[in-house]
Amino acid sequence: MKKGLISIGVLAGFILSLLMVSGAFAKDVVTYDVPYGKVTFTHKKHVDNYKIDCLKCHHTWKKGETTGKLCKECHKAQAEGKTLSAKDAYHKDCKGCHDEAKKANKPAGPAGCTQCHVKAKK
Repeated sequence: MKKGLISIGVLAGFILSLLMVSGAFAKDVVTYDVPYGKVTFTHKKHVDNYKIDCLKCHHTWKKGETTGKLCKECHKAQAEGKTLSAKDAYHKDCKGCHDEAKKANKPAGPAGCTQCHVKAKK
């Protein structure tokens, strides 16, 4: 009986770790609620459809990691030393990537303010 429970626990742990490594628990849609208007980002589309390497955005992670620091842990409302503000970091990475794709004649996401930021209707 005890061996059976241990085996089930080991199997469950193994399956859970496989799911975590595969990104199965990653949020599909991430929303940034900022003063200029909400920005909605489809994480799954960027990973699955566009095959963007995690390190392109998650630059503090090591190759192969699927978890680690998130943007706002380092990028605050105001720039600190050489660390960009959150706004500047998002614009550099997100808008910058969309601009690069557009220049390379590849499908590109929005790069204009009101294309990304959606103000709440009053």
